[in-house]
Amino acid sequence: MSASTSQGNSAVVEHFDRLSASGDWSRLYSVSDGNSYHFQVRRARVLELLPEKLGRVLDVGMGPGVLAEAVTQRGGRFDGVDLSPEMVKEAQERYGNLPGASFRVGNVETIEAPDATYDQVLAIAVVEYLKTPDRALSEIARVMKPGGVAVITVPKPWHIDRVTIGATAPFRVAARLLGAATADRLPRLRMQPDELDQAAERAGLKTEGGAQYHFTPVPYPLTRIAPGLCMRLNAPFERMAQTRSALPSFLAHGYIGRYRKP
Repeated sequence: MSASTSQGNSAVVEHFDRLSASGDWSRLYSVSDGNSYHFQVRRARVLELLPEKLGRVLDVGMGPGVLAEAVTQRGGRFDGVDLSPEMVKEAQERYGNLPGASFRVGNVETIEAPDATYDQVLAIAVVEYLKTPDRALSEIARVMKPGGVAVITVPKPWHIDRVTIGATAPFRVAARLLGAATADRLPRLRMQPDELDQAAERAGLKTEGGAQYHFTPVPYPLTRIAPGLCMRLNAPFERMAQTRSALPSFLAHGYIGRYRKP
């Protein structure tokens, strides 16, 4: 692992350790409101793309274990790993009593598991913190059994909020100077659906469809000013999740790909 990668990992670990200590990350999954809408709809889409009956599941970048309960309810065994020791500790405290669930510190780019170990692999909000997806996807493919399924999420580089955020840059700079800004400054790897599909195929996985999510025809900054109202107005557009058409796709913030190992 290069020095720059190690430094990047350190920043990510520090960021998520803080989020775990404050409870802010787990709150996004436990409270359903306009501020957590993005996280709630992403989790719902991931569960829709998984098989109804699960086997041994690896969740790389599991956070506080927010999918452990859903996996075990479908008959699966849940192995969760995360770079953040505090997230692992929180997951253990929340879900350590679930039969068939385990949690440990781990890295998606160097997964500590033998080849062909898992029936399903989840990588939710993980690839975006890497410089490139290739090493992680190769590791995911390696630990999957033949016929296994991976579900992977990425934020997109081009959608409606990227335009409105750019247009409001002077106001956001002023807010940051006044201490009112809330967004972190970590860099993100953003990919279009076709780019993630191609990266998965380079790793030897076969694309089996996917879904876009977090549609905001009513965009930022209105989603910050009136999050509850915007959630109600935007939520019906999640019915377009399967679209690849240009205009509806422009309204979606993220993509979730489903891939199978031949």
